[in-house]
Amino acid sequence: MDPIDADAAAPTTRPDRRRFLTLGTGALGALAAMSPTAAVDAQPPKGGSRSKPVTPARVPGSDVALTWKDPLLRLVRRITFGLNPAEVARARQLGFNGYLEYHLRADQIDDSATEATIAQRCPMLAMPGATLRTQDSGEAVEQLTDATWYRAAFGKAQLRERMVEFWSDHFNISTNKATWLKLLDDRDVIRPNALGNFFTLLRASSQSGAMLYYLDQYTSRTPTPNQNYAREIMELHTLGVDGGYTQDDVAELSRMLTGWSMDSNGAFLYQRSYHDRNAKTFLGTAFPAMPTTATTAQFKGEADTAITMLLNHPATARFISKKMARYLLAYDPPASVIDATVAAYTRTQGDIKTMIRTILTSANLAAAPAKFKRPFHLTISAMRALGMDMTLVPNVRSGIKQPADFMGQPLFEWEQPDGFPDRVDWWSGLIVTRWNFMGTMSRMTSTTTARFDLAPFRAIDTVDGVVNQISARLFANEMPAQLRLALVTYLRGGTYNETRIRETISLALASNEFQWF
Repeated sequence: MDPIDADAAAPTTRPDRRRFLTLGTGALGALAAMSPTAAVDAQPPKGGSRSKPVTPARVPGSDVALTWKDPLLRLVRRITFGLNPAEVARARQLGFNGYLEYHLRADQIDDSATEATIAQRCPMLAMPGATLRTQDSGEAVEQLTDATWYRAAFGKAQLRERMVEFWSDHFNISTNKATWLKLLDDRDVIRPNALGNFFTLLRASSQSGAMLYYLDQYTSRTPTPNQNYAREIMELHTLGVDGGYTQDDVAELSRMLTGWSMDSNGAFLYQRSYHDRNAKTFLGTAFPAMPTTATTAQFKGEADTAITMLLNHPATARFISKKMARYLLAYDPPASVIDATVAAYTRTQGDIKTMIRTILTSANLAAAPAKFKRPFHLTISAMRALGMDMTLVPNVRSGIKQPADFMGQPLFEWEQPDGFPDRVDWWSGLIVTRWNFMGTMSRMTSTTTARFDLAPFRAIDTVDGVVNQISARLFANEMPAQLRLALVTYLRGGTYNETRIRETISLALASNEFQWF
């Protein structure tokens, strides 16, 4: 389908709600008794995606984090999508700094087995734009999201996947409008630069056909330029809403960006005839009018200069540093961490690895409260804790992704350009839905969609043996004594069989402690 018509594509169909199973009443009652709240005090705001956060009565996640004594395990929780025995063993072998460096060097991690299976199941990921535009755009989106689920759950380069999630929200593009163009953006813009350099990443995003289409830049021309992209590149991608720019700067930047477009295959194309050649003033800097004899490179260079100004602006350094610290460390990161990360950004011109090293020190993690898992993170962490792999999940789309979407985070479908909220108050009102889906996961036995092998949990087939495995696999043996007692009590409270064991696992997955990382 031609990008010009991409927004007319039919959105992904939601699964029948009858597919969405619930916990048994006995198990749900036991869960409610041992974890009556999600340890949060605010409910999602009603004002839309850009609503101000509601300030909770206490620091979210502080009580959960009290049971996490090991800084190394805190690091594992932050730079992966969830604990599992293999990841914990790797961290123990490498130590704190070695483990962090292992994940920062994602290009040296051998993920060939996972990628080979993804290539087989999602062949559209390798197609060029010229081919993709002739294919079923809905299927292209489905294969993109399938691959994202597979990589997050089973890929070894976990920190790269965490940062792909971060930058996908930062440079949000809804597939409900951009459809197959987002596949190109994910493959050619976000993934290659997720652990690279922010300067390079922003420039790549500014020439992404998906971004230019999503924010209506591709048709922007003089004398009536579209201001959407000019506004969002400052408000959301660089300076931040309080970064010191004015509406006049939005208008002037939109004029400078006239000509930034794309061809029918989604590739960047500079349209010289669209450009406004008149004099402009942006962020206090005057740009003289250009003669008709100016080259195409000179026309385009005007916007290139403006983007460089944004990248070097102190407000950009602070906005990006604070947002990364919020994502990786704490909802309210200490000023000292933000300042140190700003210095790292400025010193290295946006080196993402250096900024991560600055944020994720042992001391910073030891002082940080837990963060609340968003629905995608929660589900992936459950898949990893349950020991699922590519052979056990032959169809992530219908087996896991479609029912998980009912928790409110269907990937790449957030309509506003600000991305899925990274705020505990936004997600805390969905706790019953989360409980329900954790129950669904504990009962997955399909050989054609998704299942988990109960055998490892029954390696020592006794009540204490099962609970010990739950503690090791879900919590790396940092399960609170109160939760252990509740699980043992429940497992002993009925007939000891597969059903009872699965219900006990569902209680652990739905417990307050498992909702945080």
